[in-house]
Amino acid sequence: MKRFITYFDLLGYRNFLMNNNSELHHRVITQMYTHIDSALNETGKYKQLPNGNFVNDLTNKTVSFANYSDTIILWTEGDSQEEFNSILNATYECNWRMNGFHFPVRGVLIYDELFDMNYTGTEGGYHINTFYGKGLIHAHDKAESQQWAGMFLDKSVFDKVEIDDNILEKCINYTVPFKAHNSEELAFRLRQGVNEESFKNSSIHTEENFKRHNKWEDIPTLKEKLYNTIEFLKFLIDK
Repeated sequence: MKRFITYFDLLGYRNFLMNNNSELHHRVITQMYTHIDSALNETGKYKQLPNGNFVNDLTNKTVSFANYSDTIILWTEGDSQEEFNSILNATYECNWRMNGFHFPVRGVLIYDELFDMNYTGTEGGYHINTFYGKGLIHAHDKAESQQWAGMFLDKSVFDKVEIDDNILEKCINYTVPFKAHNSEELAFRLRQGVNEESFKNSSIHTEENFKRHNKWEDIPTLKEKLYNTIEFLKFLIDK
């Protein structure tokens, strides 16, 4: 069946794993889940664990989430307007949280075919949790071909929904950089209310985000992704 799918991957994940110890891996990946949980927390409610810590209450979440290595997938069960609004909001939050503060990512929100298969066997340790469908290939190709840290709203979603104020608040028309070409798309904003001063601060944070935890390589393609990301931030000034 067709549904709304957000697909994004982590930039520099291989270097992050190879150049750091397992303690840092665990801490950074745990923090990533916290950012994504916060993006999925539509109600803004929290629950207290037995140890006294508070976590996001995702009891009634609309959007599902899975992570495999450097790939993150969000998806809806159906294709209603309400479900689209939920995944649009979650994608927007993931984009600015991850790219602004934690780990650079690139991805896309599309409307396409996705099936999931979940099964736990009677014997311990046997569990199937897999996804398939043309939508995964289409989303992967659209994410992999981008030359920046950012996300965009694919035109396929307009087979089911219309452009409204919620989309226009979170996205902006922009020429997104791809490996083979550039394309006019609805790009998810990395920040709201960007001015000259906040642009300077955001640019510094963006570069730090690319280089943090020994992810950086002095290669032209990575430099281009960083440059293109900062150019998008510059484009957002006073828009």
